[in-house]
Amino acid sequence: MNSFLRVLAVVILGLATCSSPLEAQERRLASGNWTRGLTGGWGHSWTPGYGKTKSDVGFVAFHPQLGRFVTDHLELYGEGTLFLYHEPSVAVGAGLAGIGGRYHAWNDRQWTPYVVGIAGLIWTDLDIPELDRLFNFQLIYGVGVRVVTRRGPGWIVELRSHHISNAGTVGDNLGVNAVTLVAGVQWVLR
Repeated sequence: MNSFLRVLAVVILGLATCSSPLEAQERRLASGNWTRGLTGGWGHSWTPGYGKTKSDVGFVAFHPQLGRFVTDHLELYGEGTLFLYHEPSVAVGAGLAGIGGRYHAWNDRQWTPYVVGIAGLIWTDLDIPELDRLFNFQLIYGVGVRVVTRRGPGWIVELRSHHISNAGTVGDNLGVNAVTLVAGVQWVLR
C-alpha cells in the first residue's frame, strides 16, 4: 500500500507540473496578422501530365510578397514575379501574382506545412514555341513549410508547379510548365 501511495503521489505531481493539453497554446499565426517576405528560387521546365512543354527552360526567380491572415490558418497574399531565364536563351519575365493563398496545417507551432495556390499576370520576352505572345497568365500551386519565430524573420521553403500560358486567347496556347524550388524570409507582423 505504501508503494502504491508513492507511485500515485509521483503521478499526481507529474500531472500537476505538466501543462494541460486543454490550455491554449500561443498562436504564432492568427487572423489579422500581416506578412511580408522575399523569396528566391530556381526552376526548370517539366511536363506534369498535362500541357505540352517541350522546350528546356531554366531560370532563377525572385518574389517579394505581402499578405494577411484572414483566419488562423488561411493567409491571402500576392507576390511580384521576376524570372531571369538562362535556358534556352537569356530572357526576362516579370509580373504580379495578385490573387493567392496559403493554407497552414497548424498555427501554434514553430513550423507548419502548408499548401499554396496563386494566379496572376506575367510579361516575358522568352522566345519558345509554347508561348505565343509577350503578355501571359501564370498559375502556381504547391506545398511548403513555414518556420515561424516569436521575433524577427522566419523562413519558408516551397516546391511549386508554375504554369505560364495565354489562357487560349492567341494561337495554340501550349503553355510552359516549370517546377520551382523557392526559399526565403518572411516576417509575421503581430
